[in-house]
Amino acid sequence: MKTMQTVTVAIADADPGRRTKLEQSLRSGEGIKVLTNVMSNGSDASVDRRHKSRTNMTAIEDMIARVARLNPRILFVNLDQSADEDFALLEALRCECPETLVVLLTDKSAGDDRIIEALANGARGCLSHESDPFYFSKAAHMVDRGEVWVTRRMLAKIMDKVLH
Repeated sequence: MKTMQTVTVAIADADPGRRTKLEQSLRSGEGIKVLTNVMSNGSDASVDRRHKSRTNMTAIEDMIARVARLNPRILFVNLDQSADEDFALLEALRCECPETLVVLLTDKSAGDDRIIEALANGARGCLSHESDPFYFSKAAHMVDRGEVWVTRRMLAKIMDKVLH
């Protein structure tokens, strides 16, 4: 019988309720090790306060430092619909932490174009916060193996962009 390799996972979501729910879901999945929260201690503060840490690092620099220290294989990142910093974070992760693969967390307001842009900037998958808990660990394992995790509807939209 083949044993499943353990995949290290971290979560970057400032919403403590969603983060806790995802952590619990992932911990119940086989072959998943959830690492310490990568959000700074002030992650539940207002957006303005999150952008500057007490050490004069930007929020992105702080996040990159934490991810580099923890070195997760998979990083679930909330796609903030109003923050252009998401794409800067993806680019920084791709350059500074190339071994860490990003899976986006979205809600119903996530626009397809924004998701496609995030995928073009290095994200390896996308899941809705409302997805069945089983799919979070499945996505982590599939992305770890080099596959992408997107819905078939999103794959069709990506193909349309590629072909036209």
